[in-house]
Amino acid sequence: MNGVDTTVVGIAPASLALLSNGDLWIPMTIDPAHENRLNHVILAVGRLRAGVALAQAQAEMDVVARQVTQQYAEMKEWGVRLVDFHNVFVSADLQTALIVLLAAVGCVLLIASANVANLLLARAASRQKEIVVRTAMGASRARLLRQLLVESLTLSALGGSVGVMAAWWGVNAVDAMLPANLLPVRDIQVDLDVMLFAAMLTILTGLLFGIAPAWHAAKTDLNDVLKQAVRASGVRPRLRNGLAAGELALAAVLLIGAGLLAQSLLRLQRVELGFQPDRLLTFQLALPESQYPADQRAAFYRRLLESLRAMPGARAAGASSGIPFGNGAHTTTPIVTTGASALPPDTAVPTDWRMVTPGFFQAMGVPLLRGRDFTDADASATAPLVVVVSQATARRFWGDSDPLGRILHRQGDRARQYTVIGVVGDVRENTLRLESPAVYYPQFNLASRMDVVVRTEGAPASILPVVRQKVREIDAALPVSTVRTMEEWLASSAAPPRLNALLLGIFAAVALLIAAIGIYAVLAYSVDQRTREIGVRMALGAPRRQVLRLVAREGMVVGAIGIAAGVGAALALSRVLASLVFEVPVRDPLTFVVVAAALTLVALAACVIPARKASRVDPIVALRYE
Repeated sequence: MNGVDTTVVGIAPASLALLSNGDLWIPMTIDPAHENRLNHVILAVGRLRAGVALAQAQAEMDVVARQVTQQYAEMKEWGVRLVDFHNVFVSADLQTALIVLLAAVGCVLLIASANVANLLLARAASRQKEIVVRTAMGASRARLLRQLLVESLTLSALGGSVGVMAAWWGVNAVDAMLPANLLPVRDIQVDLDVMLFAAMLTILTGLLFGIAPAWHAAKTDLNDVLKQAVRASGVRPRLRNGLAAGELALAAVLLIGAGLLAQSLLRLQRVELGFQPDRLLTFQLALPESQYPADQRAAFYRRLLESLRAMPGARAAGASSGIPFGNGAHTTTPIVTTGASALPPDTAVPTDWRMVTPGFFQAMGVPLLRGRDFTDADASATAPLVVVVSQATARRFWGDSDPLGRILHRQGDRARQYTVIGVVGDVRENTLRLESPAVYYPQFNLASRMDVVVRTEGAPASILPVVRQKVREIDAALPVSTVRTMEEWLASSAAPPRLNALLLGIFAAVALLIAAIGIYAVLAYSVDQRTREIGVRMALGAPRRQVLRLVAREGMVVGAIGIAAGVGAALALSRVLASLVFEVPVRDPLTFVVVAAALTLVALAACVIPARKASRVDPIVALRYE
């Protein structure tokens, strides 16, 4: 490995990938004499003893940190912060996104269950004569209740079985869409735990939403039915209308959430990156330390970049310790400025600290705003220490003053003073949401692994064979890894918001469809129950337009109540989406108005068919209707 014979002594479990996503692990050796104590690149883990809280362990580590800072003056501003393992690998944004999607699934379940409950209520009303006959023949209320609940459970079990099969296909499809490192676990699948959860939820849903229709049917009054008063008694319209309004309210919440995420996704796709991602090929090289000591790496990269720039079809080439949206070394270091500053004296600002080669900014398409770029002379061990800063860094440290010639240093390392020789545009480094203040320096001979970028005239894939050949000409044993275009890196970064918007949009569309069916079912049942009343109205001279308006108004009142409740709930819950949206207010008036208008049109469309049916009732047939 890296030119050194290495003996395999163990096989690591697959779960180790959660902590260190690699293929090979070697023992770490730490040199106590190493002077650079501010290079924090090691992930330390520990297991708490039984009964020890995180706060107690943090207090002990604070004592250790104070002892270290007393021993080493350059670390006086540093400390130790303990974090829970779960919070390291499951980010707050990911937790919020999963909770929102789980809530969306719950809303769809409630909407579907309310719809089924409404249909069961209507079915129970049509079976009142059957229930009365059973009661007259000696069936107890408990027996009837048990029979109706069994029917409800059978219905939910059939639906749950179909749902599990659809879920198996859907999870595989979503898993294929996920970027490689979006979730901290691999191989999401419908396993035994998911099956048991689905079975439990299916039974619980069947009981909860089947008990109201069953209870209503089981308490039917025998005398009313025998007196042919079934139609007068019916099912309570408030319950049916309340369920339909609730469906629309939940659909409104989902649609507003989906609308906000969709707008956020559009804004992310239009965001200014600070560089030109098109026609940009990236790959990684890791020089074996046994073959390339620190003083030889500069010569290797200089030779390689000159060869790449001379290729037909290549416009520029450069290298960096980490590229935007890549998986290279993104080191955040507290930076302190010397001399006049817009900040209080000795203020340390966490800044992205990046090694780059001459020509890197040109290859990336990062504009040089002031000063000059690096040259090969700047990378010499005897050259003065110089840096190029991003515009955000310059503005934070020196405001509107000229940053060229200013001095800065790493916190605790006052001996190494860096002079600002240039200012480049701001680049979004790790996420599309935030710009990253950055400081670039040319001493790339300290890094064994670098990201190389090549800007091409045509498609980046077309020159990949030539790139591999150029690397082999210098070192035939050196592998070229992590070969991707910059657009592929961007696609991976945009995958989480795209997936959130897609899934929530699908849930919202399903919820809207079910809610529309729910309103239609309520009105259709109401028209069926009021056939005689409508016949009487028309026999007494009521025009069809009036009947049409009467039935449609009944449905639209239910719809308006549901939409208003949904908009109010969305206003109350909108802050939950604050971490998932980008440059879109969580209470965006346009989104709320558009969703409310769309739901109104859907509700109106759902009312049209029952209303038209009512307006076409034949008075003679209706007066004879049973």
